[in-house]
Amino acid sequence: MWLADLIGGVCVLLFGLSVVFFSRQLPYMSEYGPGPGFLPLWLGVGIATCAIAIILKALKKRDRAETFIKPQTRIGLQMLGLIVVAFLLLPLLGFSIGLALFTATAMRLIGKHGMLACGLTAVGAAIGINVLFGLWLDIPIPTGLVGW
Repeated sequence: MWLADLIGGVCVLLFGLSVVFFSRQLPYMSEYGPGPGFLPLWLGVGIATCAIAIILKALKKRDRAETFIKPQTRIGLQMLGLIVVAFLLLPLLGFSIGLALFTATAMRLIGKHGMLACGLTAVGAAIGINVLFGLWLDIPIPTGLVGW
């Protein structure tokens, strides 16, 4: 697992450094206090610092005979594929139904829940999203071709 930690740490370090770099293009201070570049800069510094800690921990490991791909990697790849599919279907299905189907599918894949529990959660999620964002907060959410 040390190689995965090392590769992941380097990727996160590059991400953190890019956040710092691009946040420097925004004003750090404004007339009334911190500017739009304040938060991204310090988030990028925090991300990069945590990544350096992970890289150093991976480099100090003595046991490097571990396998790179663990049995749980398949579930992670399935979730990544599910996220991509859900993202691509959101314009077609709408936010409420798309997120509800994502939730039900993720429950089935990862949690091995029954179909009834997944279906009830999907219906509850769709209704909850519509009530919370559409009615209570009055935030327009994408409806897609389905209209809900």
